[in-house]
Amino acid sequence: MSTNSTRRPPSTPWASPPATSQRWACGRSAERSCRLSGINFLQTARESVMMAAQNNTKHPMKGANSMEVTYRMQDGFQVPNLLMPQTPEVHLGKYAELRREYLKKRRRVLYTNLKTSGKLTEHLAEIEQTARKMVEQTVERMAQAEGVTEELKATDPMRWTGLMNNLRHSAEELALTDLIYA
Repeated sequence: MSTNSTRRPPSTPWASPPATSQRWACGRSAERSCRLSGINFLQTARESVMMAAQNNTKHPMKGANSMEVTYRMQDGFQVPNLLMPQTPEVHLGKYAELRREYLKKRRRVLYTNLKTSGKLTEHLAEIEQTARKMVEQTVERMAQAEGVTEELKATDPMRWTGLMNNLRHSAEELALTDLIYA
């Protein structure tokens, strides 16, 4: 052992931090008094929130017009009663389901916004209705342009069926690219 070595006190977890320690967000050093004042601040903030909730005062919410927020007690905390808006059960068809899957996988923010605002079902029903109309009108126009008539249906049903299937697939492809995956 050398005689010039200085002895350092053993480090203990309860020892006060050195003067060059990190600073808290309040700007003061990370001393016990700062930590305690932070705890006092949090307790004061929590108490003011609890008192506001008990007084049933309405706080304007950012982005909301005029919503009343109610609270319930859970484990000693005031928890807001947040429920999704009730939407009626609607049978959604092929195009609506394709649109829903597209939104879930490729447009997550839009899907989440529509779902949380309660407008997802309305949006999907509108897409379903618009896509069906688009397919029907496109098939009719293409059938007239190609000369696919009732007379052809009577004379050559297999040819008529093949042509109509081709027209329907082409019309569905247009609807998918223009409505569903847009």
